[in-house]
Amino acid sequence: MPQKLRNLDAFADVKRLIVIAAHPDDLETICGGTVYQLAQRGVAIFSVNCTLGDIGTADKTVNRSMLAAARLEETEDAARVLGIVQTFNLGRPDGELLPDLALRAEIARLYRLTQADTLFTFDPHWTGQIHPDHRAAGQAALDAYMPSKMPLYKPAQLNEQDAGLGCLERVFLFSTDREPDVIVDVTAVYPHKIAATIAHKTQFPEGEKNLDWMKELDKKPGEKIGVTYAEQFKHTNVW
Repeated sequence: MPQKLRNLDAFADVKRLIVIAAHPDDLETICGGTVYQLAQRGVAIFSVNCTLGDIGTADKTVNRSMLAAARLEETEDAARVLGIVQTFNLGRPDGELLPDLALRAEIARLYRLTQADTLFTFDPHWTGQIHPDHRAAGQAALDAYMPSKMPLYKPAQLNEQDAGLGCLERVFLFSTDREPDVIVDVTAVYPHKIAATIAHKTQFPEGEKNLDWMKELDKKPGEKIGVTYAEQFKHTNVW
């Protein structure tokens, strides 16, 4: 049975959280409520988007570089709403993300720079994870964990200011229906999740009117613990 977490018990020891996503707005729409609550508790949160999100529009009046620039600005606006300490974008083209060695190294570097103790990312093994960028981001995030701890892996990274060996202690996978075991009540903070999400104006030009789909998704895990809205995760042990 899932843990019934209205007080974030599963995250009691989290001090520094890194969220590895594929696109701007992934974090906000999938786990924005949980991230906001952790930030309010003093957790330092770092957001990483692997792609520029530069094909995510039906507007024929913009090109890819214009869209990418807008989405970077929107990411910063949303981060301010949620209390995120720092954002990173790895600059990959939207729709073309691969969990290759270069991406693994970039993510390992960020584990080392941020000294995060906890990772949130996509579940790459859920059969419903049909977006290839989502699978790739999750797989690369998991693949980077072990080498980030090893001093002979990309040792030049360790010369950067504030860098140290990777020190992740716990991983929580989101966007999963593969026996999620952590469900977090986000009802009370849902206005903050909405505010952060609609900061992505290129994606949600009509504001909250565009978010019925998100509310329906968040109602489903909420029903499991008797609340209006919730976000769910699968805890994965690491060593």
